[in-house]
Amino acid sequence: MNCARCCTPLRLLLTVDTTEWDGGSGSWRPVEEPEAWGHALAAPTQVVVGRWGELNLFACPADPAHPHAWSIQ
Repeated sequence: MNCARCCTPLRLLLTVDTTEWDGGSGSWRPVEEPEAWGHALAAPTQVVVGRWGELNLFACPADPAHPHAWSIQ
């Protein structure tokens, strides 16, 4: 994505994900919680973005006053 004002490529500023880890397949789990399993344990904050996706917020590196951009995946 490019900045709407100056066309500079935007940089990822923040990602808000629905889950901390993949609660479905178990492909990754925290070392501190080896027995944890399922989506309820993978999403302790209970924040749901879209349909279990993630929100990415981008900022312009040339001027922080330029508008931010976002995408949901």
